[in-house]
Amino acid sequence: MALLAIGWLGSSVNVFGKDGLLDRFLGFIQTLAGFYIAALAAVSSFNSPHLDREMPSPAPTMYIKYNTGMQSVPATRRRFLTSMFAYLTALSFLFSIGAIAVVVLAPALKQSWPAAVTYLHWLGLGVFSFALFQMTFVTFWGLFYLGERMLTPD
Repeated sequence: MALLAIGWLGSSVNVFGKDGLLDRFLGFIQTLAGFYIAALAAVSSFNSPHLDREMPSPAPTMYIKYNTGMQSVPATRRRFLTSMFAYLTALSFLFSIGAIAVVVLAPALKQSWPAAVTYLHWLGLGVFSFALFQMTFVTFWGLFYLGERMLTPD
């Protein structure tokens, strides 16, 4: 949907330039990384037997590497939340590093390789939109789980 809106507006939308869409989202995404790390620390260190119980049936199965092989274990609330916030932390770090690289390299790339700029623009915009959508969706899922499902009896 975002790609269609930007495509409809055309070149009037500054996506990768200075003070563009990506540059504006970058500060917000970098702030979220701190939130994700704090949430990960809180969930992993909070002493609650409620967090260590298996999730309600049918409990999701997670695969962990233990010694030399993979083992399937039923997910506990703690394992689920720590995996989710670890994923969001990694995604925000990768998003930030990628966005900084694009903002810095976009002007040079535009001058040195003008034929590929249109294709790279839409590819980058697609990756940016997908990562932003996924971060938003999983963040709201985590907030819903922390705010509602954690306190709901099994």
